[in-house]
Amino acid sequence: MYFAFGCLSLLLSIYLGLTAALYQTDTVSTACALVRAEISFACLIYPTGIWFFSLYTGIAHWRRWVTAAALIFGALFVVNLLSPYSLLYTDITMRPPLVLPWGETVHDYTGTESAHVASIYYTAVNASYLWAVCSCILLWRRGQGARVWSLTLYLVVQATASVHAESLDHNGRRGLTFDSLAFLVLVLLMSGVLRRELQRRTQALAASLDGLRSETQRREGVEADLRHLAYHDHLTDLPNRHYMHERLQAALDSAEQGDGALILFDLDHFKTINEALGHDVGDELLKGVAARISEAAPNGACIARFGGDEFALHISSLTDTGEPPAQAALRIAHEITTRLTAPLRIGDHDLVVGVSAGIALLPGLARDVDNVLRQVDMALYRAKASGRHTAVVFESVMQAQADRRLLLEKGLRLALDRDEFELHYQPQLDMQGRFIGAEALLRWRHPAHGLIDPVEFIPIAEETGLIHSIGRYVLQRACLELDSWPAAHAQARLSINVSPWQLFAQDFVRTLREAVASTRADPRRITLEITENVFLHDLEDAAGKIRALDAAGFHFSLDDFGSGYTSLESLKKLPVRELKIDRTFIEGLRAGSHDRFIEAMIAIAHYLELFVVAEGVETEEQRTALAGLGCDAIQGYLVSRPLPAPEFRNWLAQHAS
Repeated sequence: MYFAFGCLSLLLSIYLGLTAALYQTDTVSTACALVRAEISFACLIYPTGIWFFSLYTGIAHWRRWVTAAALIFGALFVVNLLSPYSLLYTDITMRPPLVLPWGETVHDYTGTESAHVASIYYTAVNASYLWAVCSCILLWRRGQGARVWSLTLYLVVQATASVHAESLDHNGRRGLTFDSLAFLVLVLLMSGVLRRELQRRTQALAASLDGLRSETQRREGVEADLRHLAYHDHLTDLPNRHYMHERLQAALDSAEQGDGALILFDLDHFKTINEALGHDVGDELLKGVAARISEAAPNGACIARFGGDEFALHISSLTDTGEPPAQAALRIAHEITTRLTAPLRIGDHDLVVGVSAGIALLPGLARDVDNVLRQVDMALYRAKASGRHTAVVFESVMQAQADRRLLLEKGLRLALDRDEFELHYQPQLDMQGRFIGAEALLRWRHPAHGLIDPVEFIPIAEETGLIHSIGRYVLQRACLELDSWPAAHAQARLSINVSPWQLFAQDFVRTLREAVASTRADPRRITLEITENVFLHDLEDAAGKIRALDAAGFHFSLDDFGSGYTSLESLKKLPVRELKIDRTFIEGLRAGSHDRFIEAMIAIAHYLELFVVAEGVETEEQRTALAGLGCDAIQGYLVSRPLPAPEFRNWLAQHAS
């Protein structure tokens, strides 16, 4: 619309300039040229005016009206150019000059009108004005009076000027006409209207821009808050694991990285505090720990909460300390753990927490963040396995051990289906050399790695929960093995190791009863060996299950006695029939020596009416010494190594007497 109005204003200004020039010229030839040019621009003005009025009044099919006007006035434009005196006149003559009221003299011209072509032109012009009047009426009916008043005023002025010109012509009078100046009124009126509309639009745009700026600032604030939430822990407001991941990746990608370290701290037994005192106290404890780590951390270090009770500390450079990187990282870890172990006041509680730490040196062997995190996790796991409240630096051997563990864990899940487990049996003799029983020992014959010791794979089975299915397999096979023993050994007993995790299972008693029922084994010939770890958990639950199985005929033996946490009170609560002295006490035993500790253990066991078996007996000197101390039976390489089932049956056949 603004472009159309600009074109219309340009054409009108040229038209008015031609009109003014016509009043100043004093030659007929120049007057003829100016009249032809004036009418040519008039033929351009009316289609352009219809174009502008259509857009201004919002007519739906404005292109049709503009096209029709362009065709009509375009034809008149061509006719005007081809006519010698323009399309309105067949000739032009000069009249005497006119003297205006203010004294100015202007030239006046007249001519003979072309009857047919001039009538077509005036009809088209009048039709254009009539179309404009109809457009104003439509605009009024649509309730847009504020926009139509200026257009209406122009049409009134244009009609007045046209009537004035017609009246002069009709009466044969001479004088100036103002129909051309009405175009100037149009330009002035519409310029004012469009200027006000443009100002309102400018103001609306400014308001919109202000609103957009406010919205942009609000969005930037929200994005900043979301980024903070995405990269920070909501409880401690420390950076989180995601933030640390990106920081470590940037450090690894940097060409100027020095010797740094990632230290992972883990609170020992934090779950116990949460369960005993509630999560509110646990949350306050985590906040206190975060504050202490922040206070003790070196300048420039980044502290992050990895989740739960784990905190990470990234030190970008250790070269400033003047120490070897591993030693510097250990020193920093010890300083922080020492500060963390100081009592922390939370409400009415003075809490003391132990802290374990794993350390991975950077860049070390890792070239990506995932490997760094695996290394620090392995170091932390080793620290916890070493007794907790210590710090361990990752070494390459840990990766090999972790790979080995992963290999064993994957293999364990398939070992039962592939029938890779087998039982070996180690005989037990009384002090007179008579066979009294054997211990069933599980072995795993891996297809690629050969025979794997249970010390290596049983802890993995316990952690993964596979110990329950493996335990059922061992019990089933051991019960079936009893049937193959010679009749001469019908009273001999078979000992089966039971993991604490099996004992804590709710269906443990039912599983044992079903096993002996399905194999028709005599439970009185089965001894279940338990370790002292059962006393670290729910002693009452374990005692109830042991009493129930004891009533069903099973015997229980306390394995590895002396190496754990057994108390005499625990022995009194449990219906244990047998006690096995750990091999570590037997190794240094010599004939003729008098080991008061072993003697005391045997004396206590006999006082509690327990049968005593010594494990790991390898020499005749050890057997003689144990006999002198009152031991009831021995087991070890002096008697026999653990034998596969066929070899064990041959051994039994040779010792049938």
